Amino acid sequence: MAEDEFVAEWFRYANMDLDTAKHTFENMHPAPLEIICFHCQQAAEKFLKGILVAFDVEPEKTHDLSKLTATLKAYLPVPKEFSDFEKTLTQFGVRTRYPNEISVDESQTKTAITHAEKIKQWAESEIAKIEKAEKKAEEEKSSEQENSKK
Repeated sequence: MAEDEFVAEWFRYANMDLDTAKHTFENMHPAPLEIICFHCQQAAEKFLKGILVAFDVEPEKTHDLSKLTATLKAYLPVPKEFSDFEKTLTQFGVRTRYPNEISVDESQTKTAITHAEKIKQWAESEIAKIEKAEKKAEEEKSSEQENSKK
């Protein structure tokens, strides 16, 4: 696995995007729905890129979540429901940054937040599994080294 700090940094930025989206949705009235959805897409993108970094893969410079999950599938199973998440969130990665490109309603915004949260939960769970497997491998290696000294 890549240096834990790099993965943690991707996740830190992802969490800042998701926290910004949720805080803005709950506290700004009227809420800037397009901007909130943009932050949801960014959070999902950064969580996915963080997992790629965990596998020592340089993430592609893309906002297309389906490209990122396609790359991830070479390393671990990706939930089927993510294909819906990708379609929903990817559109917010660029089009929401410019006026009159896309119109977003409150229902779509709630869905974007939910999808980003589910990607976060999955990403954190996968990182925990990777770390556990690495720790076990290190313990086994250490045990083998100890046994070979005897």
